[in-house]
Amino acid sequence: MPEIAAYPLFRNYSKAVKEFLIETCYLPNYNRANNVLVAFLVPQRAFSKIIVPIIQGTPARPIIAFNLSGYEYAVGENHLGFSPEYFYDSGDSKIFEVEAPEIYKLTYSLQIYAPNIADIDIMLYQLLTKASPRAKAVKIVDRQWMEIRAGNPTDETTLEPGDAQDRVLRYGLDLTIPRAYLPRGRTEVDLIGGYDFTEFEIFVDSVSYIDDIGDSEMYSKQNPY
Repeated sequence: MPEIAAYPLFRNYSKAVKEFLIETCYLPNYNRANNVLVAFLVPQRAFSKIIVPIIQGTPARPIIAFNLSGYEYAVGENHLGFSPEYFYDSGDSKIFEVEAPEIYKLTYSLQIYAPNIADIDIMLYQLLTKASPRAKAVKIVDRQWMEIRAGNPTDETTLEPGDAQDRVLRYGLDLTIPRAYLPRGRTEVDLIGGYDFTEFEIFVDSVSYIDDIGDSEMYSKQNPY
């Protein structure tokens, strides 16, 4: 029977994007404790967690808030007519049928906050050069190659309330992942006729064979020679 599907949607890709942002963005004029903060936040949460404290007087620091803003089925990338694969789980001694994964194109939206334009420029430069369409950034997710492309930088400062505009700048940027794999469920299946061919062994002094195919029973017969 099929296993219950309980897979967090592209969670491992979001974790890999966060790792990429932490590894890529660093401002030399800030100490390490107060350097660029990276957080997975939707815009509404980013406002309450970042902008409201700034309006209330908290000193602004460089922050990158990002979220998965879109995922599109990659029509030309998916395995149409793909035959299912089978694998043996030695721990449970079971055979499972696994369908081909679904392939999607992901888009992550970044909101980059900093108290001055120089900090914004440095972070944009780091992202655009590290993940350019010509030389894409690469991470490994679930043993699969993940490419990251950066683009579409936009000044979004005017989207913030007037009080916040005087204390922090905001720029937007998109990160695109052309191929992300959404795994399918697995289904337990029986071996055809109940045979386990891994148990077929031939020795010098004995012969293993199936005496009655209908009953699928295994016998061992001493070699008379």
